[in-house]
Amino acid sequence: MDQLEIKQTLGDVGVDYDKGLERFMGNVALYHKFLVKFLDDSSYADFTQSFAAGDIEKAGKCVHTLKGTAGNLSLMGLFKSADKMVQAIRAGKSREELTALAADVKEVYEKNCEAIRQTVG
Repeated sequence: MDQLEIKQTLGDVGVDYDKGLERFMGNVALYHKFLVKFLDDSSYADFTQSFAAGDIEKAGKCVHTLKGTAGNLSLMGLFKSADKMVQAIRAGKSREELTALAADVKEVYEKNCEAIRQTVG
């Protein structure tokens, strides 16, 4: 897959490829390496486990970590979704509201992971 196809596929799921590449000083191989490493990052799994167990405080810390990682890699759709979850947890929103936001995080996360696997993974 060429660079343009990679950029398009990732862009379709909310990745700002140019900004991500800029963060890695234009080093395509390094950026791609870190995108692949993201697939093994445990913060999403930790978030879902904590949330399912009802440990909202821990879930908040985990989704905050996910948000930071997503931001550093310019996975902007995931960054925004995780940020909404972080803000809702901090605001003490109801379990029902948090569950809906968690479902959105899951959907965006899975789309990002699939796009990364298809392109550079």
